[in-house]
Parts: sequence; structure tokens; C-alpha cells
Amino acid sequence: MKSAVNMRHLRAFIAVAREGSFTRAAEHLLLSQSALTVTIRQLEEQLGVSLFNRTTRQVILTADGENFLSSAEEVVDKFDEAIIGVRQSAAQRGGQVSIAVLPSIAIRLLPEIVQGFHDAHPDIRVTLRDDNGRGVHRQVLDRDVDFGVSNMWHPYPELEFTPLTTDRFGLVCRRDDPLAKIDSPLNWTMIDEERLFVMAGDTGVYKALQESDEFTERFQTPAGEVLAMVTLLEMVRAGLGVTVVPQLARPAANEPDLIFRRLSNPVLIRKICLIRRRNEALSPGARRAWDAIRAQVPREVDI
Repeated sequence: MKSAVNMRHLRAFIAVAREGSFTRAAEHLLLSQSALTVTIRQLEEQLGVSLFNRTTRQVILTADGENFLSSAEEVVDKFDEAIIGVRQSAAQRGGQVSIAVLPSIAIRLLPEIVQGFHDAHPDIRVTLRDDNGRGVHRQVLDRDVDFGVSNMWHPYPELEFTPLTTDRFGLVCRRDDPLAKIDSPLNWTMIDEERLFVMAGDTGVYKALQESDEFTERFQTPAGEVLAMVTLLEMVRAGLGVTVVPQLARPAANEPDLIFRRLSNPVLIRKICLIRRRNEALSPGARRAWDAIRAQVPREVDI
């Protein structure tokens, strides 16, 4: 049978034992004497023993009360220590927030947000840990970070995904490439599979492309795969072919050799989410950072 004894009963018992008086114990606990008397009676009924010998002049512990007192004090002390420890840990973590994030998100979306957040909360330090899609998920799963920002690598049941924004795919090619000179909107049928380089299967970009049946059916054997975005763009810059990337991963606007153009038919997007462990509360600082990112990132990336 589950016991109905709780911390309220134990604190009341300890107060009466220490004060030797229901009146003084009630004052200490900020209770009425009648409420305290009822609480002690409930405790005694649950334990099946009398804890105090009551006289008109004093309240004295019985033998059972003496035996129970040290155990009750130990339970209350450990409970209070646990509460203090949790609060101190939350306060410490509240001043340090770690976020796992895709490199393209870290570069394109977060610098201004992090700077604004620092200005508004100078006591909270934000650390960005850039990684590929698999790595972001793993860091969140392993509790190495407070939360992550990425597209869905795998629908882990331990993780909760909150939609943040969408990121449309486009073509990256050299400025002197024939595709760059086409005035009409570009579509996927214009891309030669033998010239297409893509991100490797261990990346979030590749995972997002694989969600499209049109892509997987048309581009079964691309010219090559690479793991790092910088390597991919260098291969295009060298004239080896073209590539497709989300807008956030596009070359810089002042890039002299490369251009980015959106692709249609079909429009492929990468869905970016905020990622956290399911049913686990964020620290106060992490919650503020989460809310700031969610409020300031546009629902759709536009260029």
C-alpha cells in the first residue's frame, strides 16, 4: 500500500520534536495550532504509532518517536539538499548555453541573433558547435549541448523537433557555365547527372535531397560526393561540374567565380528544426536562447 506520508508531515513532526511544543512549532511553520495537530495525527495514523507523549506542560517524544526522528531528519535534509543542488545547477547552466548547429545555419542565420541575445542577456554565454546533420542529432542525444538546429537526420523517439524555417535548394555553378547564362527559371531537368557533384550521404544536405523522389529517380549516379561544403564549392570553382545546395549554404554574394540560382519543377526544400530531448526542460538560459531564435528566424529563407 502506498504511504500517504509526505514532506509536510515530516517537517511538522521535526518541528514539534525540536520545539517541544505544538504552539512554538506552529509559529515556526506559520501554521495554526489546529492544522499542526491534524498533521501530526495523520502521521501517527499512517505509521500506526504514537510519536509524542502530551501533557498540559510539555510534549515529549515516545520511544517510537525517538527512533523515527533521526530518519525523518535525514530524509528532509537530503530532500532539501537535492532541491538546492538542482537550483544551483540550473543557475550555473543558465549562464552557459551550448547549441549544436549546421555550419550553414551558424554562418547565415545566427550571428546577428547571437549578438542581439548577448546584448540583451550579457550574463549568458552562447557557444555554437557546428556539425553535420548526424552530428547535431548525436550531440543533443548525448546531452553535450542544450539543443540543436538542423534538419531531421533520423526521427529519434528521444528527440522533439520544432519547425523553424524552410530552406530552398538551388544550383551553384561557375559564372561562365552555360547554365548561368539561361535567362528563364532553372529546373532540375537542365542538370546533367554526369556533371553533378553532391554532398555525401553522411550530411544533412544529402538527407534532405533524398526525401525527394524526383531527385533520387533522376540522379542515381552523380559525378561525385564530398563530405565538406568547402570542398564541394572548390570542385565547382575548378570547373569540374555543378552542385545543388540549400540557399543558406550558397556562396557569398561577393563570390567572384560562383553564382547561386533557385531551382523549380520540383521546388525542393530543407526543413530546419529546433531539436531538443523530449520531455526534458531546458535551463532558463537555454530557454531564452531557444525563444530568441524561434522569434527572429524567418519562417522561410529568402534571398
